[in-house]
Amino acid sequence: MKLSQSYVLVLDQQSDDVQLLESLLGKLRCPVVVARSTDQAVASMSQSAPYLIILTGNHQSWSQTLVNDLRGIVKACGVTIVALTECHAPSWLHQEENPGFDGLLVKPLSGDVLTSVIQSAWARQNYCSAS
Repeated sequence: MKLSQSYVLVLDQQSDDVQLLESLLGKLRCPVVVARSTDQAVASMSQSAPYLIILTGNHQSWSQTLVNDLRGIVKACGVTIVALTECHAPSWLHQEENPGFDGLLVKPLSGDVLTSVIQSAWARQNYCSAS
């Protein structure tokens, strides 16, 4: 199955956040692929590059190697990678500990914030594709 050229990839590593994201993305009529493992994410990305990757779950698994691997697979400057985190959780990262995310999405997540991130990520991918 060939994926749409423009979609959001959610790499969900055993969290309850995927239901919230699927609901919000569905309301925005945004194509979404949920991968439960890095291998599933790689399989999806090998078919078509997403313009936005959202990492959920345990912040301990958010390594620089993972982020670099995801960027390397799509081989595109236009992919935006963000992590979904709690405002009070220890998953807030100091800048020097950031493994290469373009940003953090902070729960509770609103449709307006997600819309803004999606529009920015889509514009970034289109700009990089045109360059």
